[in-house]
Formats: sequence, structure tokens, C-alpha cells
Amino acid sequence: MQVDTRGLNQEHLGKRMQVELADGESLQIRLHELTVCAKPEPCCGITYVLISTNRLDGKRDPGTAYWTAFGEIEKFEVLGD
Repeated sequence: MQVDTRGLNQEHLGKRMQVELADGESLQIRLHELTVCAKPEPCCGITYVLISTNRLDGKRDPGTAYWTAFGEIEKFEVLGD
């Protein structure tokens, strides 16, 4: 079974992006890495450096690296290099 990467691929690495998550969080990120496993597993997702978020609870710090599963990504938009 092939992993649904939500349309993200190697060409997106290093790009600045806007990502909307299933829980309503909106992130501006720089994409660092795609983790694609042989079969859908909990490890499949993206690693990124956070630029900004609409979260107000302080649980994510800009400039920090985070990981999110592909299944949590609703949509994304490439903003530039």
C-alpha cells in the first residue's frame, strides 16, 4: 500500500510553506524532510522548522524543528524559497 503524502514530494524540501492541519492549526514552515515508509505507519510524515503558527497556547516555538504525520495535513501552499 502506497503512503498518501498529501501531494508533498522531494521538490518541496527547503521551501517555505503554509500548512493547514486537521485540528485547525495553521503553520508557516520551512520543510526539512519527508519520511515515507514502505507501508503506512505512524512514522510517515514531515519534519519542518516552524516559522509561525496561529496557536496561542505557546506549545510550539518558532525556529524549532517539529514532526507532523501526513494524515494530519489538510492542505498546503508553497510560499517561496
